[in-house]
Formats: sequence, C-alpha cells, structure tokens
Amino acid sequence: MTAVRIAEAIRTDTDATKRLLNACAGLGLLLKENVDKETGDGEYQLTQASRTFLTPSSSTNLGDWLGRLAVVFSSPWGDLPKAVKEGPAFSTLNGLDRGKTFEDVYSTEKYFMGAMEGLTTVFGARTASAIDLAEFQNICDIGGCTGPLAYHLAAAYPKAAVSVFDLPEVVKVAEDRRPVGEHAERVSFIPGDFFQDPLPPADLYVVCRILHDWTEDKVLVLLTKMHDSLPQGGGVLIAEHILDDSKSGPEVAHKYDLHMMLVNGGRQRTGQEFNRLLSSVGFTEVTVRSNSYPFGHVLARKQRV
Repeated sequence: MTAVRIAEAIRTDTDATKRLLNACAGLGLLLKENVDKETGDGEYQLTQASRTFLTPSSSTNLGDWLGRLAVVFSSPWGDLPKAVKEGPAFSTLNGLDRGKTFEDVYSTEKYFMGAMEGLTTVFGARTASAIDLAEFQNICDIGGCTGPLAYHLAAAYPKAAVSVFDLPEVVKVAEDRRPVGEHAERVSFIPGDFFQDPLPPADLYVVCRILHDWTEDKVLVLLTKMHDSLPQGGGVLIAEHILDDSKSGPEVAHKYDLHMMLVNGGRQRTGQEFNRLLSSVGFTEVTVRSNSYPFGHVLARKQRV
C-alpha cells in the first residue's frame, strides 16, 4: 500500500506519514517495494518479523510492551502519533516556529551546546577528509558552535584560514573551550546570526547539521545567501545525515528525520534533494558522498569564471 493511501485511511498528514513509513523501512519493520527513482515513493508491507511481533492478532505481539516504553521515554517521542497526524501544524505549534529561538535554547538548556559539539568533536576529522578541500584558502563554518569541526579543518588544511560564524551567546564561551595546538590558534570566531547578518567573507562555507533544522524555504534563503556571498568558483560543503535516494535508509538518518519533525519542523534530505536545492539557487558541480558514518557530504560550487 502507498503512503498516500495509508494516510487517507488513517487520516494523517501525507508527508509526515511518508517519513514515518520510510523510517520503519530503514529499521527493517516494513518492506518498501516499487520505489520511484525520482521521488523515493513506493509501496509498503509488513515484514515477517513485524507480523509476528507487532500485530494484535499474533500470539507473540509485543505492542503493549512497546507502548509502555513509549510512555517511559515520552519526550519528545511520545508526541510522534500526534506529529504524524497533524504534519506541519504540529511543528508550528510545538517547535522553534512557536517563537523559541536558538538564542533561547543556548541560554536556557544546560546540555545543548555540549550536544552540538559532541558528534563533530568525535567525527569531524571524517568530514575534513571526506572531500579534498585543499584548494580553499578561507573556510568559514556557519553555525559551527564552539569550533570542534573548525579545529579539525584547521588541522587538515594548515594553509587555510578557518573561522566560525555563530551566535554571540556561543562565541562568548568558545575561547574557554579552545584546545591546545598551533592549528587551534588559527581558528577565529565571528559573532552573528546567519539569517539576519551578512556572512563573513570566505571561499568555502561549511554547514554541518544546520540545514536539517529548517524547512525548505529557510534552507533556500541560507543557500542563496551563501551563493551570493561566495566568489566565483567558491564552494559550500554540507555535512548531514543523508537519506538514501530510495528513502529506505540509513537507520541513523531516519531517526534524526523523525526527531527533527518532532522538535522543530526540520527534516533530513536525500542527495537528490540537496542537488535540487543547490541547483535551484545557482550552485553547480554538485558532488554527493553519503557513505561515511554518521555524516554524508555534499560539495557544490558557484559557477567558475
């Protein structure tokens, strides 16, 4: 059965239903067949394991036990049924669009900054080496928090100047978290809001786990701003949990996709979707590499001279 038919039958939002079904396929709970290569849409059916353990008619049904786990781990995943039913309306009422800004989050949520640093501290070296960036001399990490990825970039490319552009609340504490080493001394911090303020000059902008926070209209605003700010031949490097074009994996990307839907109305995207977004604002030479855990990478360029 298709996602459209399922959404109609259970009266839920079509896009949110597709995302939940794709996540279930990525987790091995559903089989996805007859996939459209352009849209990633397909038909879904239960796997044998799901029929055995997740259907009320089965003598080995674990649905009640899983329901209890959902109660125990209720925030924000306990709202998943409501989010699937309401779609964008849920995120508008419950996410950042309600009026809560990232300034609020950074200033009030004790562990948020550490959470933003964690993955790039551990895996940032993979992003720095995923695509050869040696030709770029001025690299700016947009929304780069206290600089964990920037430090990896500075270590990998000793001839490049590296900067981080993030909110003043973040820049205030960045210096206290600067590691020891010559490469770390070459990283500078610039306060600002990437939607409200001009972007610092650079020939490569890096956005790591930034675009998944935003709806398509906001993503297009930021991509356009980066394109307009770059010199000819300049580039943008995107690091995200990239979905397969079939939208049936990898598991980590589906988990983040549902989480983004629940907390702020954002989403994870496929390589094809990034290609379309980048091309629509004028970027060319789009390269997608989605086979490195936990991030995939997309490099695109402003038209060369």
